[in-house]
Amino acid sequence: MRFRKSITIFKGVKLNFSKSGVSLTVGGKGVSTNIGKKGVFLNTSIPGTGLYDRKKIADFGGDAKPKKPTTAAQKKLDGGEVARQAELYKLEAANEAFLNIGAAACDMPKYSDDQLNRQPDPEAVEAAIGQWLEGLSLPIDFKVSYEYEDGALLADLDLPEIEHLPEQKVLEAASGDLKAKDKTQKELKAEYARCVFGLGMFCASHFFAATPHMERVLLSAYTQRRDSRGELEDAYIYSVIFEREAFERPGYQREEPEAFLCRFRNRMNKGADGALKKIEPYGPEDL
Repeated sequence: MRFRKSITIFKGVKLNFSKSGVSLTVGGKGVSTNIGKKGVFLNTSIPGTGLYDRKKIADFGGDAKPKKPTTAAQKKLDGGEVARQAELYKLEAANEAFLNIGAAACDMPKYSDDQLNRQPDPEAVEAAIGQWLEGLSLPIDFKVSYEYEDGALLADLDLPEIEHLPEQKVLEAASGDLKAKDKTQKELKAEYARCVFGLGMFCASHFFAATPHMERVLLSAYTQRRDSRGELEDAYIYSVIFEREAFERPGYQREEPEAFLCRFRNRMNKGADGALKKIEPYGPEDL
């Protein structure tokens, strides 16, 4: 750990039963994804502010057209079929949640005159970030260590592993039935990159929101890999120096996370196969 504050985020999953059917929520306070027969919804909020947003990001199965019910689907489902549907809901919700973390990046809040005119105490900024992180529940586990000083936040993300992503996807057969299918290695690597870049985008936005006087966020992300001796080590796979101005532009959350990160000074090395290779992260001297 390179910085003094450290918080671990644990994932949350909730299965919901109602008269309208089965749905699943992945995540919790801060950001969550809900999937049911009406589609996939992304829910975002800033704990303690009352600010909340809910947007539809996909129809179930990623198809904009409503699904035609099959004869089997019209019949009363037995316990085994309910359980199978619940597992497919859970799988689809997890896939959508992993891939859309970047879309939950926040807009900059409206600050009070006092916040705008008075330079904040670094410990107060770190405390505000800590409070946000402690109230957060995402569909993945990760750890953040950070330190704020002189208008810049230095942060390290201990990322989830690629093995933590769902290895299957949900498809619709010609009959209208849903089924799970294994993803290819190429798909898994592409989805992992989108997930971890989106996580960086998401976290950086909320770091900037902690104070209007934060101008830069140096965010470096690492995962655990085995070295030449077979021992686990922390391997950094991207490092970005974010600038505040880009996060003040309306609608930036709609950009692809990787393209958004590439707007800034960055270090990343993505192979032809989509794998993210080890890099040397930026340090405070690079700001």
